Amino acid sequence: MNTQFFQQIAGLGFTGNFLLNIHQDETGVQTVSVVLKKDKAVNGLPPMLFKATASELDEKFFEEIKQPVKQTAGLITNLETYQKELEKVKKNGKNDKDKAVKTTTAETDEEKDDEPDLFSAPADDTEVKAEKKRLFDEAMDKSKELAKQMKYVEALAQLPDPADYPDKAELIESRRKEIEAGKEIYEKLANQFKD
Repeated sequence: MNTQFFQQIAGLGFTGNFLLNIHQDETGVQTVSVVLKKDKAVNGLPPMLFKATASELDEKFFEEIKQPVKQTAGLITNLETYQKELEKVKKNGKNDKDKAVKTTTAETDEEKDDEPDLFSAPADDTEVKAEKKRLFDEAMDKSKELAKQMKYVEALAQLPDPADYPDKAELIESRRKEIEAGKEIYEKLANQFKD
């Protein structure tokens, strides 16, 4: 049997780790979770979830995953580039302090023209922020939907990491408490029916 599964994964054009988790429930519906990772610096990306029957996944999985993989790979590349530039700026900043003591103001101004401007946003910064917001909103929506379906463990797993979204940490923690409260109530009721 030749499925060309791995050729299709290779055709997605992503380098790094392609983590695939498949859960099948008692009705035969499969939930496929895909997480892309490239290095330790890019953690906290939410998984892409696909839920369908095996035949539906056979037909459309690679069509549906192509665009999200491309977007995630772009986000990872942007983050890596940003981190490399940040390291350069740190190194240049230390060198500039040493040179400033030894050189005149005119020479320092010439050096600044060659360096990236830390206070102007990179051209793709708004795109990165929009992508990060979209990923946050999707994760929160998925978590909310799973909690409505009383899938509390999965709902908690879908919540974004507050470390990745410090400005939204209170909202994430509030949602976590709501889900945990719902989980406790559900478990108490389930235990009452068992007795």
